[in-house]
Amino acid sequence: MRALILAGLGLSLGACATTYTHSADGGGLASAAFNYAPSSRAPVSGAGYELLGHSGWAGRLSYYDDEGDARAQLVMRYADGREVNARLDIVMPYLDGGLRQFRGADQDGRPVSVELQAGPCSSREGGTLIYFADMSIGNQTVSGCGREVGETDRWSNYLIDYLPMINLCLSDFRDRARHVSMAYTLAGGETGVRIVDLDMRTWECATREAGTQINTVRPLDAADAMFGEGDPIFVRGAMPEFGEGCYVYEAVREADGALIGAFGFDACNAGPIASLEPDVG
Repeated sequence: MRALILAGLGLSLGACATTYTHSADGGGLASAAFNYAPSSRAPVSGAGYELLGHSGWAGRLSYYDDEGDARAQLVMRYADGREVNARLDIVMPYLDGGLRQFRGADQDGRPVSVELQAGPCSSREGGTLIYFADMSIGNQTVSGCGREVGETDRWSNYLIDYLPMINLCLSDFRDRARHVSMAYTLAGGETGVRIVDLDMRTWECATREAGTQINTVRPLDAADAMFGEGDPIFVRGAMPEFGEGCYVYEAVREADGALIGAFGFDACNAGPIASLEPDVG
């Protein structure tokens, strides 16, 4: 179970995926299989979340290894200077309902709970972060936004910025898309979206005209592999079952709870993602 938790936390995930390519027009299948190298992840003691409160508080939630068990520490400061230092357990079952949940107590013995929901959260500073953060400390509740932090800055921190281009590229694949393995900024400022199809072939969709049009769709080979690809994957408009394809899934939702999709984290370092029905894109 500990191995599953740590893998699900994204602290030692692999991005190994056997991928095949074929021509962009869908004809003439060509075999060009390859495996992505595993991605090195931030150590347990360094990975976590930066939290910014709507009322001016700020904090950091960090994972750490407690004699073989994965736990978390919350350090936060209110706008008036009060500080909270809490040791937290990861609520089981892990990612229940697609949420990251933590429970424990602070330095004064008050119960503390933290809930992180992936989605477009508008911060007090005016930016959009990738997590809604809700906390209760004793009899007080606070809310804010968060982003993942660590030695590696994951592409998923910027999902909301890339979502219009992801939608554009997925529309071109229609029901042939399985998941998005990465989105990133290309030289010149346009966007690249890597999509894995139902046959586990990987494609790069490149945009033009400020992300409003598709410029090219090309098959990829081993030379095109990128660090962090598939860590995590993103399934648009669906929330697969926990453990499908040896992945654990984190829901991505709008502020009103509407489902945007799901991040998938490889819990077995095995590669292939959850088996989804052909109509899931």
